[in-house]
Amino acid sequence: MKKSLFFFIIMLSCLSSALATHQRAGEITYTYVSGLTYEITVITYTRTTAPADRPFLEISWGDGTSSELIRTEKTNLGNDISRNVYAYKPEVGSLTNRHTYSSPGTYKISLEDPNRNFGVMNIPNSVNVPLYLETILTINPLMGINNSPVLLNPPIDNGCANQIYIHNPGAFDIDGDSLVYSLITCRGAEGLPIPGYVLPISTDSIGIHPVTGDLLWVVPPIQGEFNIAILIEEYRNGIKIGSVTRDMQINIIGCTGQHPPVIHAISDTCVEAGDTLIFDVVATDPDSNMVELTGTGGPFVLTHNPAWIYPDPAVGMDSVRTTFTWPTVCNHVQKQPYYTYFKATDDGQPVNLVDLHTIAITVIGPAPKGLTAEGIGSSIHLGWNKSPCAKASKYEIYRRVGYFGYFPGHCETGVPEYTGYVLIHETASVNDTIYIDDGGGSGLINGLDYCYMVVAIFVDGAESYASEEVCASLKKDLPIITNAGNDSADLNNGYGRIAWSKPTELDTIQIPGPYYYELHRAEGLEGQNFEFVQSFPGLNDTMFVDQDIDLNAISLPYNYKLDLLSLTSGYIGSTQEATTIFLNIYETDNRLELSWDLDVPWTNEYYTIFRRDPGASEYLPLATTPLPHYVDSNLVNGVEYCYYIESTGGYGSTGLVDPIINYSQLICGVPVDNVPPCTPELVVEMDCQLYHNLLEWNNTAYIDSCDKDIEQYYIYYSPDESSDLSLIDSVMQSFDHTLYYTHEGVTLGCYAVTALDSIGNQSAFSNIECTPGCSSYELPNVFTPNGDQHNDYFTPFPETIGGVESVEIMIFNRWGRLVFESSDDIMINWDGRNFKTNKECPDGTYFYVCEVHEKTLNGLVQRTLQGSVTILR
Repeated sequence: MKKSLFFFIIMLSCLSSALATHQRAGEITYTYVSGLTYEITVITYTRTTAPADRPFLEISWGDGTSSELIRTEKTNLGNDISRNVYAYKPEVGSLTNRHTYSSPGTYKISLEDPNRNFGVMNIPNSVNVPLYLETILTINPLMGINNSPVLLNPPIDNGCANQIYIHNPGAFDIDGDSLVYSLITCRGAEGLPIPGYVLPISTDSIGIHPVTGDLLWVVPPIQGEFNIAILIEEYRNGIKIGSVTRDMQINIIGCTGQHPPVIHAISDTCVEAGDTLIFDVVATDPDSNMVELTGTGGPFVLTHNPAWIYPDPAVGMDSVRTTFTWPTVCNHVQKQPYYTYFKATDDGQPVNLVDLHTIAITVIGPAPKGLTAEGIGSSIHLGWNKSPCAKASKYEIYRRVGYFGYFPGHCETGVPEYTGYVLIHETASVNDTIYIDDGGGSGLINGLDYCYMVVAIFVDGAESYASEEVCASLKKDLPIITNAGNDSADLNNGYGRIAWSKPTELDTIQIPGPYYYELHRAEGLEGQNFEFVQSFPGLNDTMFVDQDIDLNAISLPYNYKLDLLSLTSGYIGSTQEATTIFLNIYETDNRLELSWDLDVPWTNEYYTIFRRDPGASEYLPLATTPLPHYVDSNLVNGVEYCYYIESTGGYGSTGLVDPIINYSQLICGVPVDNVPPCTPELVVEMDCQLYHNLLEWNNTAYIDSCDKDIEQYYIYYSPDESSDLSLIDSVMQSFDHTLYYTHEGVTLGCYAVTALDSIGNQSAFSNIECTPGCSSYELPNVFTPNGDQHNDYFTPFPETIGGVESVEIMIFNRWGRLVFESSDDIMINWDGRNFKTNKECPDGTYFYVCEVHEKTLNGLVQRTLQGSVTILR
């Protein structure tokens, strides 16, 4: 009877414990208040019928302090689900949700509450596992104000077995931070992963899109309640600044012949701030059930000019339609898109099936207006209207030569690289609406059409649409240099050919003639030590061959510039500087690596490499590349190949020679085998029975990307880890894929292997492998010095002496008298006689103290052995 009563009490206790469990799902979010003060909101979902209730919850702030939060709202949602909100509400006495931290830092805000509801399929013994929620807050004044994302879709949902399940937490970050989604392990006591937790079983897969947050479960094969944890991380400028972990519960129910509704809507889209975005969303139900269509997401919860749908919700049989409307304003501009979530829910039984459709909407800042460009002197002056958007922080100015005719695509911001425009300046603030382009201090080229576009940049890095293109030019009242290179008339001479376009808009009244040019030359790519080369009377001379140099014989390029002067007015101005093309060759195994240097004011579109093969008399085109380098492969080592470069480009402006073609010097190179073989991978096995180390390594000649020319391998050894490796032997190359080497009589030490080719190029050391040596020095406990040639001497076990440097031993009888000592023989070899009298010691037990000096990987180590040995005759 007592046993029955005890069993009943135990069962009642377990039943009460099961009934007391209640937590289904939840999350913690925070908002910035001021200074170092933040406010949190905790939302949990619980079993309505559970006896356990939580009017208060304890929150840990992550700085060693905690607070008790008051529940400010409890709503019965039906289906044994209640929604609990713990928020800051002074009017009901809820004040503890605000907390002031002592300093910037990263804090883990967490909550642990026992326990979860009974029967969660993928959480073993869920009835005894607490719910753990965690949110990471980073306070960094350099990163600005930080609010966590809020999750607009609830963490409780239903689905059908054998039907695809889709969900989205509906995260919205008011700061416009980037959000990254992932599935993680649900956590329990002390925030540790729940033992035995697994993701819900699926016939194919379950996962979450890292950018949109769409959760897709394909497909749940069994019924039951399942929990998952969604980690939502915030990033700003590539730096993680916080995270929210949502613990969510999904109830999978058996459904027969039931199909979810289908949403039809536009794809991701963009809208210019100030415009109103309008589009329709339609939902149909294949089972002709009643359908309810709703919308949520960032645009709906904005303080200023939020979006709406009408009707809201849209309800109807078979098919429903609603219209999304969003009158955007400048304050909505941000780099990250706003995600809008449309949900269609049918009224099917036993569960309402849903379809979810996510649309990313990017709000783009308007293009800067009123851009003008005017050539004044040697520069072009730009001006434009200030951006109407308060969140714009600066402007970027782009330039190219010649009009492109760019019109941005619907979602195309900034200035794409394919237009040929190059960023030349960033303003300090949004108030800077004037810029003077002087070519970076070196001046612009007179006579060219310079075109510009301006882009507004916002505080989070968002780009506006590009402005209209405007162009302007400077009067062509100076010459324009067009050629600087090897004279194409005969490249073998190495003469420099310099050409230019004469000024056509020179003001001859303000600056009267007669006019003349002066050509100057300096050595080096950036050479500024110019020397006079030649003068040319009048304006019609526009080409000169510099025969005082030999480009083929000098190891650097020349830099040229041309001055325009008047005999009456003196110096008028100069061309931009232009260098000759200087070709370099790096000689290596079966190939020559070509690279060339030049600095010219025009744009080279591509380069043609010409090569003269061994024994040939002509150079032939080899390849064309837009880059200033090229690798000529599959060549024969020891044979000479010769090259020159032809550049093709232009200014992109009418009235100038086009294309502009120039040539480098002639230069030759000889491929040479200076590339070492690939590094082998070494394995060492210690064998204490045979007392040796066996080395094995891969034959690198069988690696596709490695040199086949291997002649032998070098073996390197060191007796310990601190000593340098020394060459001890070599192994010739073979046809085997694996090579071996046996180091006899050694089990202690470190090894490496290198590969050598027929030229003598040696690879880097392989991985260094060390072996600790065989078992330590060991002595027997009995010997029989009776002259029968078996066990007549007291000696160590032979297999234990390999790493021993020296041994010092003293042996005593049982009265403590010394009967034997030795310090010069690691084998000891005591024959059982008194070392002083040479008389046989009586049978019995003797005691020894032995100092052993053993070689180890750390060097020589002393070890003391104490023991006994028995003499038996």
